[in-house]
Amino acid sequence: VHPIEHRRVANANYTCVASERLGTMQSIFARTTAFRPASVRPGRSSRTTTTRAYAKLKLYSNPATRGQICLWYIKELNKEDEVEIIDLDMKEKREHKSPEFMKINPFGKLPALVDGDMTLYESGAMLLYLADKWGQLPTPAARAKAAQWALFANSTFSQGVFMEALREKQMPVLMQTLDNILATRPYIEGEQFTVCDVAIGAYLLYIPAFLPQADLSPYKNVTAYMQRLAARPACSATVAARAQARKAEGTTPPAMAASAANGSK
Repeated sequence: VHPIEHRRVANANYTCVASERLGTMQSIFARTTAFRPASVRPGRSSRTTTTRAYAKLKLYSNPATRGQICLWYIKELNKEDEVEIIDLDMKEKREHKSPEFMKINPFGKLPALVDGDMTLYESGAMLLYLADKWGQLPTPAARAKAAQWALFANSTFSQGVFMEALREKQMPVLMQTLDNILATRPYIEGEQFTVCDVAIGAYLLYIPAFLPQADLSPYKNVTAYMQRLAARPACSATVAARAQARKAEGTTPPAMAASAANGSK
């Protein structure tokens, strides 16, 4: 066979095979697109858009619990659109003791957080999770510092301040130490507001509400810090608002102060 004729035959065979494959691909494409919703089929108007659905986080809370602390932080990060707030009735319906909620928190206390298949309770743990999830704790050191202050706030500080048996001895030491720290910086960990300030700041702001007899005047750096926190819009709408409401309701008996601060009411 002449070389030129051989090339013609080869090219013809290649064209025939390619055309056959193209026809097969078009047939498959036609079948698959037939089952697609109209909004996602190729060739539609560019004005047609699709929205990818995603599951929101769920925060189970009540205005009288430490869920307000978590909500403060959520608002600080402008993440309200990513969280569904579910307020449970803790008085008449006692929804926090329902079988459905006990699957989320078997201890039947608020707040609690659900993110997909993950359930979490204890406000300190929830603060740390949210900070980590939303990229606020980029290093092991940052995570350790946040854990330090969350644990301190929920245990050492809250017990030393809100438990009557410990208050007289421990509260002055705790407050003076914080006052010394805040003498050198505007926020707990330095120049920038962090989740650490939410953890400890919430309990500080609750002191005038639950312990109106407490004299905070010796701790000028702490009181200035409290004023800075309360002026933040996210805090003003959550923890500070709750503190003001509690203060307006009247004094809380000492035996109830720790219980209320711990989110059991």
